[in-house]
Amino acid sequence: MQYLSLEEGRSADGLRLVLVAGVPGAWGECVKAIYHVKSLEYKPVAQLMGQENAELLAWSGQNSAPVAAFNDERIRISWEAMLWQAEQLQPEPRLIPEDASQRVAMFGLLREFAGECGFAWDRRLQSIAASGGPEASPVLALLAAKYGYSEAEVEASYVRVGQLLELCSDLLEQQQARGSRYFIGDSLTALDLYAAVMLAIMINPLPEAELPMPGSMRAGFSQHHPSHDKARDIVWEHRRYIFDTWLKLPLEF
Repeated sequence: MQYLSLEEGRSADGLRLVLVAGVPGAWGECVKAIYHVKSLEYKPVAQLMGQENAELLAWSGQNSAPVAAFNDERIRISWEAMLWQAEQLQPEPRLIPEDASQRVAMFGLLREFAGECGFAWDRRLQSIAASGGPEASPVLALLAAKYGYSEAEVEASYVRVGQLLELCSDLLEQQQARGSRYFIGDSLTALDLYAAVMLAIMINPLPEAELPMPGSMRAGFSQHHPSHDKARDIVWEHRRYIFDTWLKLPLEF
């Protein structure tokens, strides 16, 4: 993937998306999946993992990716704001349910995947622990500070991840019984994309041919824990169905 520098991205027009350059950042890959389904063209802008990224801080108020910018509109730095922006830029296919009860259900589960102390957050904590803790490298120390790493938080993260994987299994089995392949209703929503992408990267990662990633990153996300067994087969079947039907492999970054 050819990236603009932060300076180039800030001065460009159109839709720009700041991404962690060269690795599959879970939150950024989810936004890319949204853009892919909606056929939204964008310019990728490089954030450098483990570095200060002072220009990004000056531009967006924080130094993490992803960050979405469209022309001179306000910068979007949260997963929720980026999803709403994409829905407004390209309403079809709709990825946010029109029905209020379905919309509430979808955003509640999305928060459990993408929000603070949600799945991606917790798998970061677990991967830091699996890689030797914050003392193992400067990059891990930076990540540990960002995610509030502690032994107690790692233990709590396993409980939350197990709960979410079991809930996803239950919901997908209920949906399958009524004839749907999706988490909510009868059509694709942003939840299906976020779940498939985050599960593909951060737990039992897809094979290297489909998802190339640094060896240390793969090792950190491949460590097994009994809480992961809460995901029944239907969770992995859903992941494969979403990639085969809606997304493109191998992932590129």
